[in-house]
Amino acid sequence: MQKRIGYQALAMLLGGVAIGADASELYRYINDKGVTVLDRSVPPQYVSRGYEVLDSDGRVKQVVPAAPTREELEAARAAELEQRRRNSADETLLRLYSSLADLDRAHGRQIQQIENLIATADAGLLTLQAQRDDLQSRAAAQERAGREVDRQLLQQLQEIESEQRRLQRQITSNRKEIDTVNGAFAERRQRLSQLLAD
Repeated sequence: MQKRIGYQALAMLLGGVAIGADASELYRYINDKGVTVLDRSVPPQYVSRGYEVLDSDGRVKQVVPAAPTREELEAARAAELEQRRRNSADETLLRLYSSLADLDRAHGRQIQQIENLIATADAGLLTLQAQRDDLQSRAAAQERAGREVDRQLLQQLQEIESEQRRLQRQITSNRKEIDTVNGAFAERRQRLSQLLAD
């Protein structure tokens, strides 16, 4: 009996042929032509496609699945990497926030920082507008007096307008950032709530 099992194991290693310990077993597989074949063994070239082991009454005893395709292996690896990423993100979330209240406070602090930047930019715009009004008034006075507007004054006006545009772009960017931060914290809050409930 031991000799027979040894030969079977050797045959499986060398040839990849599926051979059962019970001589009454049958193997069902699909050949190259797509035909279902019932035989006493599975040829090596078909083993990787999967097969079924049947008993003497034709009942399925075991199903050997097909070897995964290259695409399936890649998908499995991608899924494993994604799961690792999620696990790492969950660990970080739990390390940063011990409760939903902690997360809410961090959210509030981050939004306040961005709103402070917006308030500073708004104040800068008011100052620049006052400077611009003053320069435009001086330019108009020079024109009324029949003189050519001073080039340095025109240069200052251009610089102020450029700075105004920059601050307006910054405010727009900051407002978008608030939306992004709110969205990110909403997702974190939902996930933290799930983790704390587990």
